[in-house]
Amino acid sequence: RPSDSSWTLTVVIAMSSPAHAIYSSTFSLSLQGHEFQPQYGVQLIFNETARSRLLCSAACSQNPSCRIFDYDSSSHRCRLFEADRTNGAIIVTASQTSIVGSMILSASLYASMYNQSCSACQENRYQTCSSTTNTCQCPGNSYWNGSMCPLQLFANATCSQIDACRSDLNLSCIMNSYGEFTQCSRGSIYYFRIRKLKHG
Repeated sequence: RPSDSSWTLTVVIAMSSPAHAIYSSTFSLSLQGHEFQPQYGVQLIFNETARSRLLCSAACSQNPSCRIFDYDSSSHRCRLFEADRTNGAIIVTASQTSIVGSMILSASLYASMYNQSCSACQENRYQTCSSTTNTCQCPGNSYWNGSMCPLQLFANATCSQIDACRSDLNLSCIMNSYGEFTQCSRGSIYYFRIRKLKHG
């Protein structure tokens, strides 16, 4: 069977906090018999048990780093990933009770808050308050691309701006000799000036 998602789950969690914040997340759910396979071990951020799929999805919704979860209703295994389908895959697994939930993100979740006063994103999972600027910014390991906060990229991935790569892994978006961003690599950003030689 194909691994494409077949239905959605919306999780709304009322948080007991001074702001009485509400976390609302929508997940696209895979067919039964699938699990998530990350490209890198560092993408797994939680591997515990949960009593239900709803509680597992709630755990993902409450964790700003989580973009994907998988849950097995037989073993009650709940795994949260700081990943998406651009750097991992939904694969068939032997367990027919395993399912994958992928968070559905859109620009509308970010546009009204980004760079606004911290009061706009208080207790919000999609953006966090920067203590440096006192404004709403992308959470760790993600970056602002002009409309939303995608996850930062890993080694050798194509990048188009300076902060698009995982800085915690010493990755930078490298420039080519034309001053164009190319790919994520370890080391310093470099730029070679092209000198035009005039003949005459």
